[in-house]
Amino acid sequence: MRVLKLIAAPLGALALAACDTPSKNEAAPETAAAPSATLEEIVAARSDEDKARDQWRNPAETLTFFGVEPDSTVVEALPGRGWYTKVILPFVAEKGRYIGVNYHDEMWPLILPEPNPELLNFVTTWSDNFPAQAVDIAETTTPVTAYEFGGVPEDLNGSADVVLFIRALHNFNRAGGDFGAEALGDAHALLKPGGVLGVVQHAAPDGAEGAAADGTGGYMSKANVVAMAEAAGFELDGESDINANPADQPGAGDVVWRLPPTFGLGDQDRDKYAAIGESNRMTLRFRKPAS
Repeated sequence: MRVLKLIAAPLGALALAACDTPSKNEAAPETAAAPSATLEEIVAARSDEDKARDQWRNPAETLTFFGVEPDSTVVEALPGRGWYTKVILPFVAEKGRYIGVNYHDEMWPLILPEPNPELLNFVTTWSDNFPAQAVDIAETTTPVTAYEFGGVPEDLNGSADVVLFIRALHNFNRAGGDFGAEALGDAHALLKPGGVLGVVQHAAPDGAEGAAADGTGGYMSKANVVAMAEAAGFELDGESDINANPADQPGAGDVVWRLPPTFGLGDQDRDKYAAIGESNRMTLRFRKPAS
């Protein structure tokens, strides 16, 4: 029962994150970075709330490791409330392009704990609403396009320099079926030859197997991530400990959502989990073969 309770909490948080994108009537960040700003300047210009998570997410270092440049065409999988969008979109706004791609519509009933008509309508109309929301939260006038996996237009194939799956792969496995293979297939098609698939994923402890390593509890083993990427035609090109957190040592039955920012157990052991911080994460760079 403990595992089921923990899994339900983060799924609700996932849905709320999607619904929590600031509207045009909400307060703007403290300062707006110019489109020509460096990654470091863009990161520094965000709200204190967003910057508080940088110690775990390291956005400038992570995007640099994945080779994101001002003239890159970047595809972000599952933008959620736009935490990374606020960094990527201003960085590529002047010379590059940003594309958001969300989960396939049919995935939502499988990963939401108690889907209701209002919430399902929101997530299934996401591609219609996200472009305006992204421009708003990133404070830019650069056009944004948005699609769902399985519905990306073929004329975009071969156009992307980088496709990012940041804390996203586990939900494809949790939904089951061919959703993960379809999404990574879309990523492979979108990328130019030699393009980068960037993955940041909650990392299972060494030796973990089964539900502890397949995404069920949020954590995946490196072997499972590499297997998914290689099955889609990618080659592992590099890895980094940028987003590692050795303090996160999940035991049997522990799921990632016990940690901040979700605190899926509520007040139970909250101080202990706050001291651990956000999850231990692998950062893997894959490439689409050049030929």
